[in-house]
Amino acid sequence: MIRFSVLASSSAGNASVISAGGVHVLVDAGISALQLKRRLAEVGLELEDLSAVLVTHEHADHTQGLHQLSKRVPVRVFCTRHTGMEIREKAPHAACSFFEAGHSFELGDLRVTPFGVAHDAVDPVGFRFDCGEVSLGYLTDTGHVQKHVPEFLAGVEALYLESNYEPDILAACTRRPWPLKQRIASQHGHLSNGQACEFVEAIAHQGLRHLVLAHLSRECNEPGVARALMMQSLTKLGLSTNLYCASPVDVLPWITVEP
Repeated sequence: MIRFSVLASSSAGNASVISAGGVHVLVDAGISALQLKRRLAEVGLELEDLSAVLVTHEHADHTQGLHQLSKRVPVRVFCTRHTGMEIREKAPHAACSFFEAGHSFELGDLRVTPFGVAHDAVDPVGFRFDCGEVSLGYLTDTGHVQKHVPEFLAGVEALYLESNYEPDILAACTRRPWPLKQRIASQHGHLSNGQACEFVEAIAHQGLRHLVLAHLSRECNEPGVARALMMQSLTKLGLSTNLYCASPVDVLPWITVEP
């Protein structure tokens, strides 16, 4: 069994917790240590319960809480070597262990497989988590889905998937300068709602039980729009997948993935 909860998800800050076999893994620490403590408490955990922190990439909305977190608790931080070089400048107290994309490693009963993604960071990754007969895919901050990604996420029972922006809303947004809009919509930016739908249609199967739409932009997307478009795709596929939208302010309670 794998359980996961989204503590925060937006361009302002991202953090999720994944639990399996008594291991509690934080994926990204993009909110303050105080907020991490408060939001973990909502799902019955404390900072001291964390077994590890996995970092997708070094951008502040994924790492800004690492400095204070690593000062408060001696939790090991797992990342690529290049990402670790960036983290050490921001969080010198962080105890980093390095992994390589494409190479799996174990955290207790949880098997973690990182894979490269297309984002304007030094060495960004997504993850696949396996425990026993169940698996969870974690794909965020990628401007497009590279050819190898579906291979890593094939057959997952649950999927955390970026659905960052709606093109029309992004184009009309007055709070985003044109260069930033270009960056967001670039091949190394973020996934649109439509791209998220295309990816799900490419890898979905009858065993996909849970799908979390994540990293929605507050200014350039609307949860109702993202959800409606994905529901159309799921309906077309004939799937009864549980669909959620992660929130920037409200914790998404535990989702349990069972055989």
